[in-house]
Amino acid sequence: MSDPFAADGVWLKSALHTHTKRSDGELDPAAHVRHHEWMGFDVCVITDHWTLTDEPSTSRTLVVTGAELAVDPLGEGRFTEILAIGIDDIPADPGGDRTHWQRIDNYDFRTFPDLTAAGRHISGNGGVSVIAHPYWSGLPLEVLLAADGIEGIELFNSSAERENGRGDASYLWDMTLEAGKGFFGFATDDCHYPGFDIGDAWTMVRAAERTEPAFLEALRTGMTYASSGPTIRGVRLDGDAVEVECSAASSVVLMSRYETGWGVRADARNREEDAFILERDPAGLIVRAMVRTAGGIAVPTARGHGPRGPTGLDERALTLACPSRTHAGRVMAQMSGGPSRGFRGILPADLGFNETTRGVVTSRRGHG
Repeated sequence: MSDPFAADGVWLKSALHTHTKRSDGELDPAAHVRHHEWMGFDVCVITDHWTLTDEPSTSRTLVVTGAELAVDPLGEGRFTEILAIGIDDIPADPGGDRTHWQRIDNYDFRTFPDLTAAGRHISGNGGVSVIAHPYWSGLPLEVLLAADGIEGIELFNSSAERENGRGDASYLWDMTLEAGKGFFGFATDDCHYPGFDIGDAWTMVRAAERTEPAFLEALRTGMTYASSGPTIRGVRLDGDAVEVECSAASSVVLMSRYETGWGVRADARNREEDAFILERDPAGLIVRAMVRTAGGIAVPTARGHGPRGPTGLDERALTLACPSRTHAGRVMAQMSGGPSRGFRGILPADLGFNETTRGVVTSRRGHG
């Protein structure tokens, strides 16, 4: 497994979860893709509910066909959904309980029996599986731990955050990682109405080239970080410390298991002990910092405060996700107009991370 910051290739700003009027979105597929192109997306994955929407790529934006599928509900109205990115087949009978099947908007809603069955079908058709909005869906930890053959989890869904404040699933991700479940973390818009819900969250994908096979392989291997604003430019282990380079940040924090960790702040309340500011920008914000590890247990994080985004969201955030051979470490960056919250990525074991750890980088301004 490779470090996405050191690997050859191209960074692709990617929308992994989007809907057109072929299911329950507002625009026809061509207009939907044009909006993503205007917003600077390199990849637009169309994940219409139980529908394969094929739309040509443009000169700027690679279009990938996917779908949002579902499994039998945990209770009344509690449906568990899963993204199937890059598939070419949806089964007429996925094997779930037919009493839940129904016509919704422009699609026929069906179910698999469980997430493992759905993941098996997705991987068997060459796709990448991502559990959608687990906090918004109210998924218990045991449901996530029982899901086998799944590549990732939506750690942040900006539509769910806007709708009812349940878009940040990073605590669930923490719990799965600490239990040894190596989900990669992704951020998405879950865009239905591009005039209102586009460009708030995305996943940066380090692909070998700008093609669908290379893009899917990068998702499978965690060559990604997820952002709603800031940029992480690099993370490396330097002896017994972690060094992180990022866009201008108001704080950089190392987070490990439970209460262990340390951080630095750009303001007058900073106290350096096991964390040090290595470089500031002309405005005094942090662009490079080092945090000492505790026996190799560490991950950098950054938090910050800034203006509301164009849609009025209180916060914008970034997460790095890299592959891990053994245990998981995490890094996050966030820009916030309200209370800061972080999202994490999985750091590679070959950088020396041998326990579950996380970090946050929060930017005060700028968009990644």
